[in-house]
Amino acid sequence: MKVIVARPVGSLLTDISEWERLAKIEYVKAQDEVSLMRQIVDADVLITGRVPVTSKIIAAGRKLKMIQTFAVGYENMDVEAATKAGIMVCNTGGSNAESVAELTWGLILGLARQIPGGDRLMKEGEWGRFMSEKHMLVWGKTLGIVGFGAIGRLVGKIGRLAFNMNLLAYDPFVISATVEVFGGTLVSLETVMKESDVVSIHVPLSDNTRHMICERELRMMKPTAMIVNTSRGAVIDEAALIRCLQENVIAGAGLDVFEVEPLSLGSPLRKMDNVIIVSHIGSCPEALAKMNVVGVDNVARFLRGEMPMRIVNPHYIIALASK
Repeated sequence: MKVIVARPVGSLLTDISEWERLAKIEYVKAQDEVSLMRQIVDADVLITGRVPVTSKIIAAGRKLKMIQTFAVGYENMDVEAATKAGIMVCNTGGSNAESVAELTWGLILGLARQIPGGDRLMKEGEWGRFMSEKHMLVWGKTLGIVGFGAIGRLVGKIGRLAFNMNLLAYDPFVISATVEVFGGTLVSLETVMKESDVVSIHVPLSDNTRHMICERELRMMKPTAMIVNTSRGAVIDEAALIRCLQENVIAGAGLDVFEVEPLSLGSPLRKMDNVIIVSHIGSCPEALAKMNVVGVDNVARFLRGEMPMRIVNPHYIIALASK
């Protein structure tokens, strides 16, 4: 077995001794598609780095059986091509759920109680009730979750138990009973947007979710409502969001992710009082360490001949069987 690690040396901050016992490990400095295509010809496992894993790269990996990303998102991989080639694609799903959920609630509470603005004025020597008319209680309000996976469920659980919120969820891949376990109701996306006081986005980026929240959906929201996105920036049409914020269609937004990262210095989002922005910090150091442990263990399972966890394309088994 051969494992190609297309990540910086030392980026696997955990023990890989089992890898070394079961396979040949090779670190590569792949800068582009062509260089990675050359380097994975005889690889059984590819650990992804910054170079997108395209259909050409997948075709070049003639022995490739597994692609592992040490992240939750996998939008930089051609999963369809991998599935057709009988290659499993794995992520570290769920390993950073607590970290992202905590950040989500930090953004929600920061927006609701205008904490960043109040902090700024205090440090400038002011005293008083900063924008008190814009403060909002989240207690007893309605929380709408778009994407009821590991992170969405935890955000919803906190809302229900800590803030007595009414929970609505939209997710075409879960059943009503799953949401009901958390004290919520499974509804349409339109209902989430119309009835929620806080909308929180927790879906992966795909062709189906790109711009799933656009001007139409934003204009469904209450003028007192706010939206938080800690998933992927392109899930929301950023230009439409900026327009709706400028026109006070909605009360505010908390954003950890953006359509283009880093966020442009000229973006209007950088100057809006009704927006809290942070630089894609959903995974704190402890969460990143956990993601590394999960990823290393997943590859070790494969090298031992066991079925890995967190396979994002289980249909690869069907493709493999049809060969």
